[in-house]
Amino acid sequence: MGEGSYKAPKGLIRVKITTKGSEISEITIAGDFFMYPEDLLWDLERTLRGTPTSKERVLAKIEGFYNSTGVLTPGVTPQDFTEAIMRAVAAS
Repeated sequence: MGEGSYKAPKGLIRVKITTKGSEISEITIAGDFFMYPEDLLWDLERTLRGTPTSKERVLAKIEGFYNSTGVLTPGVTPQDFTEAIMRAVAAS
């Protein structure tokens, strides 16, 4: 299991991740950022399971999630989430 964190302009993102091969098998995202609606955080975690651990694929999956759900994260971007995830991947 790897852990990583990243300080975005409006919040700290903390990620715990387990990989299987080159894919995300389990992921937990926490921190002091805001997400509206809040319950979409669990949906984002579910969406990321099975995603290859390359930065491009993770970012594309998160951007697709934002586009399909209309989720709002003031001061925190898909790139910020990707950076925290990639730090956790590097530590796993």
